[in-house]
Amino acid sequence: MAQVITRCRLTGHYMFMGMDVDPKEFTRSPGPFTRKFCPFCACDHLWHKEDSKFLAPRPMLRSHIQQAS
Repeated sequence: MAQVITRCRLTGHYMFMGMDVDPKEFTRSPGPFTRKFCPFCACDHLWHKEDSKFLAPRPMLRSHIQQAS
């Protein structure tokens, strides 16, 4: 799964949308996908998939734990 970020059409800033999606399913979905408040322009507006891009999930960092022998 990839995380969705979307660009504000007024300011150009990107905002995390709070959703993890399969990119193939997302591109097949119709029209604007949500209405959400934008902290950059202080407006509540529709977010369009054309302004969106995906962030690959970050690998989880594991601490190196050594087993006692």
